Amino acid sequence: MLRAGSGQSGKVYRWLPSVRFWARAGLLLLPAAATLSFAQTITAPPRLEPTANALSGLQKCGQSVSRTAPKASRQLLDATNLLTRGLLVGWNNPSGEFAAVPPPKDYVQALQQEADWCLKVANVLNNDPAKKEAAEHVLESIANDLRIKVEDCRSWGMGRLVTVLASTLKNGKPDPGWTVMYKWVSVSGLNSAELSFPQETPSSKQLPPGLYSIYVTKQVGNTMQKSEAKTVSAFQKDKVQCEIAVP
Repeated sequence: MLRAGSGQSGKVYRWLPSVRFWARAGLLLLPAAATLSFAQTITAPPRLEPTANALSGLQKCGQSVSRTAPKASRQLLDATNLLTRGLLVGWNNPSGEFAAVPPPKDYVQALQQEADWCLKVANVLNNDPAKKEAAEHVLESIANDLRIKVEDCRSWGMGRLVTVLASTLKNGKPDPGWTVMYKWVSVSGLNSAELSFPQETPSSKQLPPGLYSIYVTKQVGNTMQKSEAKTVSAFQKDKVQCEIAVP
């Protein structure tokens, strides 16, 4: 458990907000393997409530598997604690007050989707021993994604979106007019939804920090052509260039 030393009540450490914030947010600094009975809802002002709800779901998920999957539980809770600081306060906000501006809407929606996945998979892990190992891998994938978001928060001070620039090349030359498809990458094989960029190539899309699988398609006569998928690391940079070779 992390706690202030003697005579340092309320001191802000490298990544911890003040005790005042944690008490107000309802997030206890408990050991990562704390039991579900200690789980509390993370509260925040209305502007940050959707973010707090998503973080609460992730916290609940981590708590719920503390006995059945202690490693995954620790990973989820550690990452959620850090991300709570980054998203609800801001990494460079020493006052400990709530952030004046919430994370982008797309960021919060992606975080809520992960919380929903996490809770559903945790239920499978706790109730279906035959699927325990596969479910635990999914939870570890979610924890890995949360850690990416934590490190991006450290670099940029708060939650933000990363611009991914996609272009298509045929024999090394620009070949525009392809539809860009992307989905969040899970090393566990979780089947996340495929979405598209708003325009054909060259195109761009702002995405929450994370790993994405990207490929392009184009209808040519009666044939739908499709490129090989590329994994794109969208974090710690303002813009990420993705050049895709097409058939």
